[in-house]
Amino acid sequence: MGLELEFKLAVPQPECLEKILFDDAVTRARRGDFRLLEMATVYYDTPDLALRQRRWTLRLRQENDRLVATVKTPAAGRARGEWSCEAGTIESAIDKLIALGAPAELKELTENKPLSMVCAAKFSRRAADLVFSDGTVCELAGDAGKLMGGSKQEDLCEVELELKAGSEATVQAFAEELMERFGLQEEPRSKFARAAALAQQ
Repeated sequence: MGLELEFKLAVPQPECLEKILFDDAVTRARRGDFRLLEMATVYYDTPDLALRQRRWTLRLRQENDRLVATVKTPAAGRARGEWSCEAGTIESAIDKLIALGAPAELKELTENKPLSMVCAAKFSRRAADLVFSDGTVCELAGDAGKLMGGSKQEDLCEVELELKAGSEATVQAFAEELMERFGLQEEPRSKFARAAALAQQ
């Protein structure tokens, strides 16, 4: 199973995000320059909200000039099941995602049901790998933009630390260090959850 394990930190304003991205501790651990990605995401579900009932997320995201479909499912602790593939439409991605290891039930839930947009997000991401002294590798991503649900919008500004290899404890310690130094709070809700809540207001 593909697993994603990340720490998501809410950032109060873009000025604070700049300080975090170019903080001395980040710069020391960073390998290479930041990669800039322009993201436009649409989240999908069936008319009976079969995916949301299972706490699954299905999205199609434009990442610069690529279209990437992703499905996420709950897993133990902070982890989530995650599978991604390039696809022109969300419908054409279903079989590809299952072939990569996503639950076969995804086909049953979406077959003969129209998939429609639930909510969306549009943001700029700057991302780079961080390598720590014990060899642990994580991706640091700074996101700034908008969450959109129905006719409502909400500012998005956050930092994500996603474990790539090594120790979860090392990444957690670094996340806690950033939280203490910059007065941040952990963001418990995903982008989808926040955007979907806007659509329900």
